[in-house]
Amino acid sequence: MRQVYVDSGAFIALLWRRDRDHERMSAHLRRLRETGDRLLTSNLVVAETATRLRYDAGLQHALAFRDLLADAEVTGRMAVHHADAEVSRLAWDEMRRFDTLALSFADCVGAVTARRARAEAVFGLDRDFAALGFALEP
Repeated sequence: MRQVYVDSGAFIALLWRRDRDHERMSAHLRRLRETGDRLLTSNLVVAETATRLRYDAGLQHALAFRDLLADAEVTGRMAVHHADAEVSRLAWDEMRRFDTLALSFADCVGAVTARRARAEAVFGLDRDFAALGFALEP
């Protein structure tokens, strides 16, 4: 069983059927479930995803995301890691280390979280994770 970090692009594409990557991301999520991979994300991705869905797709999509997360956490299919002071400090270090990339703080927290969990891949659309040394799926 692998650890796979989930970024906001995957969540948005999964929940918003009008997203051009919806089918591809849905198919990949089915594969991850079939292989029993454990999913994790950060509270910053939760905030970013909820905000984007609320503004771009509407309240119902944001609430569907909340429900999806709650169900996934209860069933053990996903864990949400919360950034503490140490993770935040390491995220700033990550931003400085990759100074040629225009990384968001949420992505830097994601990279730290994924490394700490020994995630083998990132499920998402943001190619910055590949530049940070992660296998980007799908």
